[in-house]
Amino acid sequence: MRARAHTHTHTHTHLYREIREGLIKDVSVLKEQLPDFAPGLAIVQVGAREDSNVYIKMKINAAREIGINVRRCQLPNTTTEIELINKVTKLNNDPNIHGIIVQMPLDSINKINSHLITDLVFPNKDVDG
Repeated sequence: MRARAHTHTHTHTHLYREIREGLIKDVSVLKEQLPDFAPGLAIVQVGAREDSNVYIKMKINAAREIGINVRRCQLPNTTTEIELINKVTKLNNDPNIHGIIVQMPLDSINKINSHLITDLVFPNKDVDG
């Protein structure tokens, strides 16, 4: 069983490297073709859960590794649904943001409909969709 687990991990690592290298190349080609183009990713977080912070750091590192500018939008745990709607709407309409991730769970003391928020992200900017 151990040999299978090792092979499985090795396969995933190899696949990850292939995907990452392909994305690095794609972003590089885009930047050569469009010198003023700077791909932008926004990561929206409500609250400060430590597990979310770990995942976000990994996402930021991966994006920067392939040449994507990252904007982390960390909102307090007092954020209301309307405030989050306004933030996502602003990012949807920002021409410098090409992808949006809404980090789950939304860690707010206020009730926020997570489905409403994720559905609000424009399909062409929805990284998780």
